[in-house]
Amino acid sequence: MARPQKRAGFAQGIMAISADKKEAIGTLRVTHDGRKFRYAKADASGLGAGKMSVASEPNAQIIDVNVVAAAAGARTIQLTGLTWAADIDENGLAGGYLQICDGTNEGLQYLIESNTAFVTGLTTIDITLEEPLQEALSGSGTTEVSVIPSLWYDTTESEVEESIPVGIPPVDVTADYYYWSQTGGVAIALCHGTPAVGTMLVLSSMPPGGLRAMAASVDIDTPIVAKQIATVGVSGEYKPVQLLID
Repeated sequence: MARPQKRAGFAQGIMAISADKKEAIGTLRVTHDGRKFRYAKADASGLGAGKMSVASEPNAQIIDVNVVAAAAGARTIQLTGLTWAADIDENGLAGGYLQICDGTNEGLQYLIESNTAFVTGLTTIDITLEEPLQEALSGSGTTEVSVIPSLWYDTTESEVEESIPVGIPPVDVTADYYYWSQTGGVAIALCHGTPAVGTMLVLSSMPPGGLRAMAASVDIDTPIVAKQIATVGVSGEYKPVQLLID
């Protein structure tokens, strides 16, 4: 069943954090003034208000793996032959994507609704999709799939400037708590350097979570995330920006 587009009736306030999941990961929320937020979960380190967070990297062991044959119309499939070293929580992949990357029906993508837990010693994991398979999947190594977690699950702060920015928490976020990550509209952000008004901003490595002016000659592969507005930036201070992620 496809997830309905939600306009109102959110179970968690913009400035609230929660130990319990109250919305679907990645849910887009737009406030009456045009700001945009995505429902997210912090990783085990927690997050600071006003600091840009980034997506965790996908586990390399869930890329190009085998799947058990499944009929068209099925919603639950099983990945098999796994040798993962890392545990995966029950429903920890919800909001992510199953991509058929090679073999029969390659090129299709499905949103993940839920998954069984995976711990060391297991060799399979069951994944339930929000939409049924459009065509049958072949097993026996004929079809390969990849699992791409939601960008807003286990978000973290990073010194790697080429990381994928996913938004700014409006409040401090306790480790492993759920929160709303701001991705669009006017926000307050940690500044690095002195970017002029109108300057495009990218993730900075000093300090992690800060934003700095884009340098055209070196930032070819660094994502633009915001624009400086209202006043010139001041290093180490929190200044107004217009977020451009969503």
